[in-house]
Amino acid sequence: MDFWDQDYFRISKIISSLVGQWPNQSVKELFFSRGILVTLTVIQLIPRTRAVVLHSDDPEVILDAVGPFIIDTVFVIKTLTNWYNFKKMKSMLSQMKENWKIFTDSELEILHQHTAAGKRLSLIYLGSVFSGGAVFATEPLQLRLVHTFIKTNATLPLFPMPVDYGSIDVAKYYWWLFLLAEVTTFLIVFAIISCDLLFFIYSYHVFGLFAALGYAIEHLPVDSNRDSTEGIAHVKRCVQIHYRATEFADALEELYIWNFLAVVGLNMIIISVTGVQIVVNLDATEKVIQYGSLTISQLGHLFVECLLGQRLIDYSLGIQEHVSNARWYYSSVKSQKMLGLLLMRSQWPCQLTAGKFLVMNFQTFNMARRISAHIIPHEHIGFFILQIIRTSASYFTVLLATQ
Repeated sequence: MDFWDQDYFRISKIISSLVGQWPNQSVKELFFSRGILVTLTVIQLIPRTRAVVLHSDDPEVILDAVGPFIIDTVFVIKTLTNWYNFKKMKSMLSQMKENWKIFTDSELEILHQHTAAGKRLSLIYLGSVFSGGAVFATEPLQLRLVHTFIKTNATLPLFPMPVDYGSIDVAKYYWWLFLLAEVTTFLIVFAIISCDLLFFIYSYHVFGLFAALGYAIEHLPVDSNRDSTEGIAHVKRCVQIHYRATEFADALEELYIWNFLAVVGLNMIIISVTGVQIVVNLDATEKVIQYGSLTISQLGHLFVECLLGQRLIDYSLGIQEHVSNARWYYSSVKSQKMLGLLLMRSQWPCQLTAGKFLVMNFQTFNMARRISAHIIPHEHIGFFILQIIRTSASYFTVLLATQ
């Protein structure tokens, strides 16, 4: 069985392969998957752009179109970034595969645990984002189903977002056009999800590297003979693992630096726009549900990426504690000097940044203290969401004033 066909990676591999994002795909598969994705996206953007141009004097149409267009922008940035860094992503997967071969059985168990945790997060994230996208995209279908039981005189929307197909007979080809819109929407959602699932794979791998390193450091061999080379060899191995972990973390930051900038900036605008849509449509339950699901998805998206950024900082700084807990005083003088150098290096945390100036962690959102690498207290989640809402409030107020 191929290494990437393990249960840990199977879901991420399938979804990424569907939209041409899996780094180990063949060239033929990449061209086919990407060709379908790009073709459908362009076909769907034409009527949406036409609707905005023709109805540019209608604020409701503009607001309805802004959210989906921003999500499309996030999709384009994430996808193009992955395509541009495809060789680097493939190299990182190769490094991951090699890293699994350098640990003892006990250390390897720790790596298994963190990889399994990454899989669980991937499944939760996949289910939540896909559900939010499905609620938003299928709003016209939901209303039609409700209308079969509750007859009303209200005009039912034909599509989840403003479109104008020009001379095409929408009444005649409605279901085909609706199917095309839905397929394209879900492919875009899957493309965004696939980028994040790959990010989860890389992130939890580096978490596992630091955690396994911590175990190795705390289990330094006791040298009854101070001239023994066993302890020196063990510390050298720890230094090599630390180097691998920090190099991998630096590559991860470089890979996603512009993705994070787009997520932070554009998510604020999406939350503001969808907030306006919810407020001005409080009497329309379907709109509240549609835009509420989109807002929750974007909040969750940003929360998860900041959470993983914080955990990377915590894991890398945690090496200092592992060195302090180790029985270094039983090791040779040379081993102690090497541990001192490792301790000095671990004082500079590995971190993920957005555009090199915004650190992806909870301190960015004015958090009172550093979050645990394992548990997120409820009060911290509240502070996190509160700061997001505060940042979006100014945009929200301005947009609402135009209604």
